Amino acid sequence: MGVFKLKKGYNIPLQGTAERRVEKVPKTTSVAVQPIDFRNLRPGMKVEVGDSVKRGTVLFVDKQRPEILFRSPAAGTVRDIVRGDRRAIQRVIIDTGADSAEKFDSYSSGQIADLTSDAAKTILLNSGLWPALRQRPFSKIADFKRTPKAIFISAVDSAPLQAETDMLVNGEDQNFQNGVNFLSKLTEGKIHLSISPGTESTFAKVEGVEKHQFSGPHPAGNVGVQIHHIDRLLAGEIVWYISPRHVSQIGKFLAKGEYPGSKTYALTGSELIDRLYVTGTEGAAISDLVSTTIDNSKQRVISGNVLTGRQTTSTGFVGFYDDMISVVPELSGRRLFGWLQLGFSASSFWPMFFSKFTPNKTQAPTTDMNGEERAFVSTGEYEKLVPMDVLPVHLCKAILVEDIELMEQLGIYEVAPEDVALCSYICPSKIEFGDIIEKGIQTMEKEG
Repeated sequence: MGVFKLKKGYNIPLQGTAERRVEKVPKTTSVAVQPIDFRNLRPGMKVEVGDSVKRGTVLFVDKQRPEILFRSPAAGTVRDIVRGDRRAIQRVIIDTGADSAEKFDSYSSGQIADLTSDAAKTILLNSGLWPALRQRPFSKIADFKRTPKAIFISAVDSAPLQAETDMLVNGEDQNFQNGVNFLSKLTEGKIHLSISPGTESTFAKVEGVEKHQFSGPHPAGNVGVQIHHIDRLLAGEIVWYISPRHVSQIGKFLAKGEYPGSKTYALTGSELIDRLYVTGTEGAAISDLVSTTIDNSKQRVISGNVLTGRQTTSTGFVGFYDDMISVVPELSGRRLFGWLQLGFSASSFWPMFFSKFTPNKTQAPTTDMNGEERAFVSTGEYEKLVPMDVLPVHLCKAILVEDIELMEQLGIYEVAPEDVALCSYICPSKIEFGDIIEKGIQTMEKEG
């Protein structure tokens, strides 16, 4: 087992971690599958408003790669197909009804062991779970026409108010093992499983993987950081990665022959009264999962964590890759003489407030940016937050001037917006590093 104790990074001390208890949601009234959750996806619709669907019915496909299917996580009726700018499809909303499911072939452990690579790809593409597999570089849905040099599973989450992986896959031991055995058919390389000291016992009996233990401040839990330290990407190489929850879903699909629509979420954030784990349906409406009454003008609802999640509302839906909902106070106007306050309850990376003398005291997060975007000042602190051989400031400057060769030399293929999220958090110039990295990724994709 490789042991990696990372020192670079920063843990934001926030209030609102979920308690380690799980409750079942009484009822899910509606769910949504959202094309906006997937990079560069152009959906081709297979249903219309008013259609009845089963759990596992195909809702849409990827127009560029129609072999990739997106299936309904619940049975019911298509209520709406929401469109945005240029009539781009944002989400497909389904009002749930009596459960019924499309039937697929099931596979025993022995049958999984006998599968060929091509057969495994066909099964996973048909299941609707292929989008769970993403690839680096570019953090997009994996290209089934290529073979990765390795597959990474990260059971480490170091993000603020993180969902604990062992709670998300509790009781799924056999499904997880079957999922791992199945994924081994998709690569000639290794399957790397990253664990933390807190999840070591949960994954102790997993076979067919190479385990690595990661500890340290955020972003130690980011899969990009783990790939960098375990098996760094070289030019022309690709790796795939997937979450432990999705591995378990693949195993469940193989065992039951049905699309697995259930999912466990962590409810976090200082604005929630009940902060715990709930079991509901994939893509569930946030109002079905959260019992606290939310005022969208006073509270911000985030699908995912506070650093990299997508802002939504209490009437929104949870994203495909998100395992948590964060609800934090929304900024409402300026603070009177805010610049004169001593900051006993202010959370900041910089030693500007008295809260720096109590670093372990958690604070209620806010959406206050404490200023607006201004001329960029290079402080030399950003490199302390990225535990990779990547210089975030130099890389961002190369992206802004579109210097392709320099971008490659500085590691554009290794990073994703989530890997530099802390740089945006501490930036006194309020620069969105993630947006710049995304621009760089899009530039490199166009270059081919």
